[in-house]
This record gives sequence, structure tokens and C-alpha cells, in this order.
Amino acid sequence: MQLASNVVIERPPEVVWAFLGDPANVAKWDRGVASVVEKDSVPRGVGFEFDTIATDDLNLPDKGRMSYRISEVNPHAGRCVVQLTSRTGNARFFENAEWKFDSQPEGNGTKLTCTATFTLRPQYLFLAPLLYLKRNAILFDLSLLKSAIEEKASSKCRKADG
Repeated sequence: MQLASNVVIERPPEVVWAFLGDPANVAKWDRGVASVVEKDSVPRGVGFEFDTIATDDLNLPDKGRMSYRISEVNPHAGRCVVQLTSRTGNARFFENAEWKFDSQPEGNGTKLTCTATFTLRPQYLFLAPLLYLKRNAILFDLSLLKSAIEEKASSKCRKADG
């Protein structure tokens, strides 16, 4: 199954990539993530691994921990790919899953497309219609990402002016 959405962020690509390049920022725009834990000392980029911890209101076992690895980074092509590596918690539903972030300049900003591609495990195929119905969740999270990036850049400008 593949779900995609895009948003135009009123900031240049280098600002968008700087924000996306810091996994700690995931908690600023993904509604289900309370925090991010970096797993090892590998520099950020291909091979870098991190865990996300779910928000407390979800009451999930193991705090909804999900593990990820960055499998591709190509800022010149405007692409980053993050793969799900855990198999417990909510990750148990997926045979495999990855999120691709593609960007391209648009006007004075950046068009960012997020594509979630995943295969459900056979025993969870019944979830496919529900996940399809929730496809707008990607757009909602991208809207939060847009706000976080634009607000961060605006607050830096305000500090510089003040």
C-alpha cells in the first residue's frame, strides 16, 4: 500500500532539509511522537538509527517505541528515505514500511512530498481499508511540519531583529 501527500513550505530547501535532518524535530510535527531517542553514535545520515516514543495519551506497551533507520539521503536530489526496523508494538502490523521525503523548489519555498509505502503482514490485511481511510493523516502531519519549520524560521528572524 502506498499513501502520499504534499505541502508547500514557505522556506527554501536548505531550511527544510536542516529541520528534517534533525530527528529530534519529529516530535514537533508527528502527533503520535512524544520524543526521539538516538540509538547509536553513527553520524546522522545513511545508517543512522533512532527510536520514537509515543505520546502518553496512547497508553501503548513499551511506550509505543518504534525503531527506524535512515536508508537514503540525497539533498541534491531532495530525497530522504526512512525505514521501519522494529517488529514489535505497532510495527508488528507491517512486513516492511518506509517513508520517503522528496522536495523540490517551488516559488520562494519548497514543495515537500511524503510517501508512506508499506506491506501489511497477512494476518493484518484487514487493516488496509482503515489505513486507507486515514490517508489524510499524512497531510495533517505535513501541515504541522510546515508550521513548525515556518515558525522556527520566523522566530529566528524575530530574535535577529530584536
